[in-house]
Amino acid sequence: MMKIIKDIRFGLVFCAGLLLLASAFSLEGEEAAASDPSHEITPDQAAKIKYSTQRFVYLDIGESCEFRLKGGTKKRISLLSVKEYEDPVIHLTRRADVQIEIDGKPVNLTCAPYVMPTEVDGLRIQADTTSAWLEIPKRVQLSLWDASEPIVDTNLFCFPLPGYRLFSHGMQAYNEPVHLGDRDGDPQGQRFYHNYGVDFAGYEGRQKVLSCIDGVVVQVDHEQGSLSICDDRGFVLYYGHLDSILSGIEVGSPVKQGQWVGMLGRRGASGNFSHLHVGAYVSESAMNMDHSSRNLNLYPWLVAAYSKDSGSGLCAVAGPHKTTLTGDKVLFDGSSSIASKSNINSFKWEFHDGTSANGPIAEKVYDKPGCYIAALWVKDGAGAVDVDFCRVKVYSRSAPEDVIPTLFATYYPSAEVYVGEPVNFRVWPQGMEVENIRIEFGDGTILRDYRPYSAITHKFNKPGIYVVTVTGSADNLPVTQKVKVIVRE
Repeated sequence: MMKIIKDIRFGLVFCAGLLLLASAFSLEGEEAAASDPSHEITPDQAAKIKYSTQRFVYLDIGESCEFRLKGGTKKRISLLSVKEYEDPVIHLTRRADVQIEIDGKPVNLTCAPYVMPTEVDGLRIQADTTSAWLEIPKRVQLSLWDASEPIVDTNLFCFPLPGYRLFSHGMQAYNEPVHLGDRDGDPQGQRFYHNYGVDFAGYEGRQKVLSCIDGVVVQVDHEQGSLSICDDRGFVLYYGHLDSILSGIEVGSPVKQGQWVGMLGRRGASGNFSHLHVGAYVSESAMNMDHSSRNLNLYPWLVAAYSKDSGSGLCAVAGPHKTTLTGDKVLFDGSSSIASKSNINSFKWEFHDGTSANGPIAEKVYDKPGCYIAALWVKDGAGAVDVDFCRVKVYSRSAPEDVIPTLFATYYPSAEVYVGEPVNFRVWPQGMEVENIRIEFGDGTILRDYRPYSAITHKFNKPGIYVVTVTGSADNLPVTQKVKVIVRE
């Protein structure tokens, strides 16, 4: 017998003038897990977020909810099953298969970093997180939109990095175990989920940072490089690790969407890699208590804003990164690649040993420890081509290494690179010393014995996509990093 769970979390929500009924149903005797109130977004909080009409629903297996589309049609969403997968080294959750039904039709959702929402019969839906990542009220958190509405209103919300190419550098997306900082993801290092915002790596002190929204500065720390901007409904966006904050940007200062506020850097607890951290608080009081929202996945918002601002139509997406043991089969999935102007009709994975695999899904077994890179090449129906890279840290099965270092590579400019104009590069190791660092620029030029942190420049003489490869060794382990540079006429 089914019964209605009476819970304030599942009440009446008004969305764009339409009534949204999010009522959950459960099997008799089943109880929802208790949770920290800060680890959910309530209907009242969601209604105050003016940038998106998305609504948040929490379901246990066997429960259902209803969502009313703009035209009045009700969509019934039921949670059937959840299965999570963790890595074999530090045992953090990497992805989850979430099986639902929409009006009785089976739909399989992937809950993982870098996944964009799915559209089914007028409904846009995303499995944001599960109870394996975060202590939420129930088993799964779903985001729901009417598919005719944008993911985010790009008239109100913009991408924060002008002249920046998305996926040109490393990223840490929502729910991704940290991997770019010093000893991130190592058995003797930092082991936690990056579920409190999105990190965009970039060139320290050269990349401008803009405010995504209109608002008022409510927090600023020049020493730590942090800045918080609150809108007229109390929603706060946080910008972290800024190299500098412009003069005049102080508490109480009004800020406009798209206004230049600072420069990307690595101040504060940055993990020693230069990047912009973008996070959110659902209210100013939450900011004052340092309760950053771990339920709001900003990745789809930022991708949508980037696509609007840059006009980009194709982005290969090879992540999230991988952590594995020698002899284990590693699954690569490029199906989160983004194509807004034409469908992707070609996927190709290229591996360190010269082997390759066609298709969005590939598998690979690594027999030696080290830090490797797998490259994903995609091509769409209009002939556009892009590439992205997936870092793979492989540990010895018999006695996993305490630390496997990585190489952090950054360059500027990233989006507006032209033939014959200098490009600035900087590289440094993370985790431990890396020796014999060399840089291959992809045009036949090789720089040997590179000194970490030193600034160098390189000019590309022809247009095209260049794969810049950085290699080194640490305790006889190979360490590799790659970045793409797209050069225009």
